[in-house]
Amino acid sequence: MVKSGEDIDALAAVDLGVIDALKTLKQDADVLRERLSGLDAVKADFEPAVYERVSNDYRARLADLDAKAEPLRRQARETYAQLRGLLAQIASAHEAVKLDRQEIELRHRLGEYDDSQYGERVRAIEEALRERTAAHERGEALRARFLEVFASEDELLKPVAPRASAPAAPPAPPAVAPDPIVTAPGVPLPPPPPGPASTQEMPAAADPVPTPAIANLPPAAQTQILQVLKLPEPPRVPPPPPAAPAPGGVPTAASPTPTFGPNATMSLRTARLVPQNPEAGRTAVPLPPKPVSLGADGASDIRIGGPGVEPRHAQITVDSKGYTIADLGSKSGTRVNAEIVQERLLKHEDVIQIGMARFVFREG
Repeated sequence: MVKSGEDIDALAAVDLGVIDALKTLKQDADVLRERLSGLDAVKADFEPAVYERVSNDYRARLADLDAKAEPLRRQARETYAQLRGLLAQIASAHEAVKLDRQEIELRHRLGEYDDSQYGERVRAIEEALRERTAAHERGEALRARFLEVFASEDELLKPVAPRASAPAAPPAPPAVAPDPIVTAPGVPLPPPPPGPASTQEMPAAADPVPTPAIANLPPAAQTQILQVLKLPEPPRVPPPPPAAPAPGGVPTAASPTPTFGPNATMSLRTARLVPQNPEAGRTAVPLPPKPVSLGADGASDIRIGGPGVEPRHAQITVDSKGYTIADLGSKSGTRVNAEIVQERLLKHEDVIQIGMARFVFREG
């Protein structure tokens, strides 16, 4: 006869803490979705910028709740798989006990068991059936708790993907000695350039606030002296004829196009990206005098997570005109001051949005 009581003990050990945590997150998310659905009804009463600010805030908070819930959903699916296994064992044991009951009846009719033996065995069987029924009811109650926070059992039965291991850091490029920097007399030499760029991984999904992975960047709020790149010399053009003398006897000539020697320098104010919401991180990101990549890829100089962010989403470059942001063909686009742009020369206090992350570009 099948032993009883073990399945009941196993059901009592099922941890429902993850379900309680998911239920709280679901309630918070439902409140935000209700507010988002009510935004359109009052949209005409407010400025578009205010509407967009509130809408983006609610959507960012929903994304944050979803990030918190994802590892809990994974854990809940693992626990539910164990619960389904227990329910299958309980059902199988229940059927086995019923067969035991019929076997005792048959043996009694054949005279193997007298009335006393038959009664004793029947009472044991009835007790086992009561325990199995109680275990089944307990298991179904637990199953209902899981369905409170999942849309359906199909969602609960999705296979649990293996946890991805952190990607290996790319090899550091070989160190190259820079050309000497020439500065005007009395101008101090700039600090030595940073070491090879490195990136930091984003926090796990359980971390509510993703922080961009930032390469070794120079400190903000200082003027940097940039070395002019060595470019191929342009084809020689015959010099223009001398200009006619100006009144007063002083000859005039058109201003020649400025040229830079191979080791010339130019001064450029530094800039930084200041985060405006949790998706953009917690600290300002200084922009170095080199191209800076932004995206979800682990090798990006500034790594941004969340929906709508491509692995290689955008890039910021710098030249004598200033800092320019360019979209790299992303599906959701790159916005500057709420406008989707392909390429834009950034100005002080411009607002950059990639996915749900928002930064303010500030110079100096």
